[in-house]
Amino acid sequence: SASNLAQSVMNYYFADALLVMAAISVVAARSPVPEWEPTYDMAMSTILMPCNDSGFFDPAVGAKYGVIDFDWSNAKAVWDKQHPMDCEERLVEQARMVKAINPKTKVFIYRNLVKALPWYTGVRTKITDPAYEGFFLKFKPGGSFQNGTYHVPQCTDSVEGKATKCSKFYHDQEQTPQPGHPGPSMNKDWLVYQDVNDVSGMHPDNITIWNGGPQQTWEDCQAAAEAATHANSKIQFFTWWAPSACWLSSEWHGSGEKGHVTGYKGPGPAPSVGPDFNQCTGDCDCGEGLPCGEYLWDHRNGSMLREYLVTDFVLNNHTGLGSEYVDGFYFDDGWTDTPSKSPPWAPPTYKQCNMWNTGGATEEDYYCVVDMGLSQDDVTQIKTQHDTTMQTVYDAVVNNGGFVWQLWQSRRASLDESDPRPAQKCINYMRHMCNRSTEEYDTTPLVYEYTRNTFHNPYPLPLVTQDVAQFLLIRGKYAYIGNGWIGCSVTYNGTMYWRPKEVEVDYGVPVDAQCTETAPNSGIFVREWSKVHVEMNCNDYSAKLDMK
Repeated sequence: SASNLAQSVMNYYFADALLVMAAISVVAARSPVPEWEPTYDMAMSTILMPCNDSGFFDPAVGAKYGVIDFDWSNAKAVWDKQHPMDCEERLVEQARMVKAINPKTKVFIYRNLVKALPWYTGVRTKITDPAYEGFFLKFKPGGSFQNGTYHVPQCTDSVEGKATKCSKFYHDQEQTPQPGHPGPSMNKDWLVYQDVNDVSGMHPDNITIWNGGPQQTWEDCQAAAEAATHANSKIQFFTWWAPSACWLSSEWHGSGEKGHVTGYKGPGPAPSVGPDFNQCTGDCDCGEGLPCGEYLWDHRNGSMLREYLVTDFVLNNHTGLGSEYVDGFYFDDGWTDTPSKSPPWAPPTYKQCNMWNTGGATEEDYYCVVDMGLSQDDVTQIKTQHDTTMQTVYDAVVNNGGFVWQLWQSRRASLDESDPRPAQKCINYMRHMCNRSTEEYDTTPLVYEYTRNTFHNPYPLPLVTQDVAQFLLIRGKYAYIGNGWIGCSVTYNGTMYWRPKEVEVDYGVPVDAQCTETAPNSGIFVREWSKVHVEMNCNDYSAKLDMK
């Protein structure tokens, strides 16, 4: 089935190129391909996962791509101010806008079967209906601390003088829209903003972000920032969040996010924190009496939840695959039942629920297992049932004419984490890809991502010519070049999600069924196309695109 590939694909998705090859050899012959007509048109052999958090993404730009996937944060500054929020419907409206310009563009939208996000109408109606309370994980009775509280707030206070909203269902506040927050206060020459995150979506490998070390309170983080300014005059901001993360920065990225504290020293005028893409106008509206937050599906519910997720949440005719504007999905997050390792880019203070000793949900508060009172057996059962649900969902999408982003076999590289340039690495990869059968070429769905400058900061793209050449050498009928997730509203040279001019060229169609090495152990690989001679020299990592 289609879904049997998913975990294998995801296991190597962030891997080094040499590790990618092993996974490809296992799953390539069994990969499903999309039902739509394949193309060798280079402009339409492009793929992108964009997100414009301030409003709708420019549909004219989206219509240039063969495949485009919209994240749930797209148009967040619009839908988080609605009563109630309507993220689900606006994703489909974004898809409609793109297809109105180019019906051939395949549009994917975001779904999450780990987190139950109440800014989706379909999710909200279930959370607020007592008949479906078994669909959702709950806070454990009595709290995690002696005073009955948890590591995350169970309730949200009103900024409009209305009733406090509380829920028995577990939810954290990561990436959650927040109500209006108070202005800054002065503390020892620093303006301190409560519930403001200046490093959202950033990481310490960014040239404007530094790790301030583990600090137990925001006051400790402020002291570390003050000390650091004496050695690094660029530092103007600190951001702290529990349990002990402290990051320092030179640029203002401030947005509302519960539980974060940001400080500013200057020089220059104080930044303004008004309603932004992560802040509601007044109280946030995720449903009557329901605090906004990232809730969690309880997959132990089994067939009843699974039936709803497949037939209603994913396949429905209005906001799902049944819509004429939706061609597929990106399914985010997962469950583990063993502790995950910290990502290579993360500082020691980076903690997520799946890093707990039992495993847990990805991208959820570190203590989520504790706050829900889950045992190792509970976590394992949830993971097992979630895996079964995902298998069912993947099969349902493919069997109904759609496709799933995770079913593409993906090549990803960056100069800082998985540099593709070492000669032997390049040679091994190219030999493997060139030695595939013609059938594998044509039945392996492939996404070739541009090599990034650094993992979290792709631009300027350092190896465009080599990437395009390598793509033309190894691609089959169902292959796309572009970018997966690199963040919201990523701009380079004044353009959001820069598109290289090389993908606008007509290279024709392949004359050679596959690429070949020019001579034994030459390390040079070639393939003829009707309008271009393509060559990749792994010895010095150079490439040629000689138009005919």
